[in-house]
Amino acid sequence: LRTLLSGRVGSLPAGRAVVGQRPGASPFYGFGRSAITFKVSPFDIHPHSSPLLSKKYEVDISPNHLLTLMITKRKICLFEASTGDEVRSREQFLTEHIETAQLLYHSNLSHSGVPVHPLQFQRYVRSLGVDNDCHIVIYDRGQMIWSTYAAWVFKLFGHQRVSILSGGFLAWKTQMARSSQYRTDSGDEVPTGQGDLQSSWNQSLVITFDDVLLNTELHTYDMVDAQTKEVSSGYSHEYTGEASGALYGHIRGAVNIPVDAMYDWKSNKWRSTAEIEETLKEAGLSRSRPVIVYCSTSLRSSMVWWVLKRMNYDARMYFGGWPEWVVRAPDDLKVLGKNGVA
Repeated sequence: LRTLLSGRVGSLPAGRAVVGQRPGASPFYGFGRSAITFKVSPFDIHPHSSPLLSKKYEVDISPNHLLTLMITKRKICLFEASTGDEVRSREQFLTEHIETAQLLYHSNLSHSGVPVHPLQFQRYVRSLGVDNDCHIVIYDRGQMIWSTYAAWVFKLFGHQRVSILSGGFLAWKTQMARSSQYRTDSGDEVPTGQGDLQSSWNQSLVITFDDVLLNTELHTYDMVDAQTKEVSSGYSHEYTGEASGALYGHIRGAVNIPVDAMYDWKSNKWRSTAEIEETLKEAGLSRSRPVIVYCSTSLRSSMVWWVLKRMNYDARMYFGGWPEWVVRAPDDLKVLGKNGVA
């Protein structure tokens, strides 16, 4: 499983680590319309860095837990994860956000679903004052996919103490209506000093095209498609515009677990452990086997990945996902809609 880490995909050689100048542009991976090209090995940065995930996960925290961390002045770095519409996210953040939070721009974490270079990430979060010993707490405006993706990126780049605020900003506002201790602020974030976070690369969280292709023969991993049911089946367009002519479907052998099987947006809560266990059981998953999770943008898959890790599954993200698979994989390993289009 070292294909990505050695920088070899197909016949492409490993490159050198060059941190891009434009925010949101990833020098780590080139993402074209047809395929993903890997340009540099993360181990060029820290050749021996491959931190294992800690046994104890600090996953979801409630608004009450976050308030306790604030009142007791624990060392936390609180972030509101932006959506892909960063202009709108900034407007919302400036209008109102949880007290002490900073806005975490999605384009500084991902480029078209592919994580940015570890050095770009390191430079960015250091500018936000993140130290190695910070407890990272992330929330979004209730969509959850933006906060789980940001949490996955922090974990991918070696930071262990990462939590998301369950229910996000909406849950905080609900508590705010009940107690004056829950506060929000407006305007820009408070300037911070330079942080000292040292990024690394956690290869246990990712898997590559070549690995997924091999798995179709060896069946070492269970495969989860986190796309919507309609998109996974190939009979509905999730996108419009340029992407509307794309092919929709799923990787042969994958079982579909959409994010609404994990989270109930009506109640703004994760589904119960019993409900999730039943969903995973019906999907045929077992803790004795590792799991590959993918979607088309890494957002939905990050949410399913988060739940699987919380439930003590060995889960990894295939961030190339369906866009890479539909271009590179043999036709017999793609399950498409009627006549090959949605």
